[in-house]
Amino acid sequence: MSGADLGKTEAVEAAVGDGARMSRPKAIVVVPRDGVVPPLAAAEAEADLTVVRTSGELRAAQEDAEILFLNDFRSTLLREVGPGRLRWIHTSSIGMDPLLTASIIDSDIVASNTRGVCERPIAEWILGVLLLFTKDLRRTIELQSRHSWQHRETEAIQGRRVLVAGPGPVGRETVLLLRAAGMDVTVVGRSAREDAELGGVRAITDLDDLLPLADDVVLTLPLTEETRGLFDARKLGLMRSGARLVNVGRGAVVVADDLLAAIDGRHLGGAALDVFEQEPLPPEHPFWSRSNVLVSPHASGDLVGWRGRVVDRFVDNLRRWKAGQPLQDVVDLRRLGATAPASTGH
Repeated sequence: MSGADLGKTEAVEAAVGDGARMSRPKAIVVVPRDGVVPPLAAAEAEADLTVVRTSGELRAAQEDAEILFLNDFRSTLLREVGPGRLRWIHTSSIGMDPLLTASIIDSDIVASNTRGVCERPIAEWILGVLLLFTKDLRRTIELQSRHSWQHRETEAIQGRRVLVAGPGPVGRETVLLLRAAGMDVTVVGRSAREDAELGGVRAITDLDDLLPLADDVVLTLPLTEETRGLFDARKLGLMRSGARLVNVGRGAVVVADDLLAAIDGRHLGGAALDVFEQEPLPPEHPFWSRSNVLVSPHASGDLVGWRGRVVDRFVDNLRRWKAGQPLQDVVDLRRLGATAPASTGH
């Protein structure tokens, strides 16, 4: 273990140990400026909460709070204000983009995320959009609206070759579900390795050789400086003619203009996008008008009741913090590295 890793481990243990002495710690809850406040009753039973929406509110709340529950995955408040005296930040999402700043990464702040809520729903959404494309369901709905009976043939799911880039929690669940549906799935990660559950994982440096072989490419990649703009005109051009792209990772992993050109030029058969570099997607964006592009409002993992389940994960960790127990789903931000904001939206 390196000196930096050892220091980080000691910081986690110290922070959790101090947590055991706080019967009612003070915690900040960041919510979208115009968004819904999650059901916080369970958290209010464990801590004194301050809900904030603006940089001014966050700056004031930081004066006597060491815990922050980030309930807005698009928030730039921590980038604007800095972490202050915070010692633990828990995100409501799997992605850690709002925390990937030098001031947080290089500090002793403990970071944890929310797992076990969105992974399976996102995998189901991916399977759903692949069925939408292969079974031509969108066209069926359009024809029904015109009272038009047109017999057509469709494509098979069984044996379809799918490349999943990003074997994290969402990618893992996706691979298992697509394989259960009969698809032939290749997994690509940062480095080549054997995984007990997924089998062989190919290195991301093998993408150039693998893209021409896939019927569908599914992106579940986090945004890092290495993945930003990874799927540009060259990578998209390597995909087989008629292939489809599904992106549930981060919008900035794909160069939107290059994707649009590949679709309009009929090199790619279509795309299903749940994430965009700018969110909300502007109403004038060309993606809205393309019949072979599915635009989804970053909601692939949001089942009915998801906000309550996210709070439950935070509360479980909050109780661990207070009891001096190890936190669950701690993320090593140094492995991800500092990045620019994932989205230009608010």
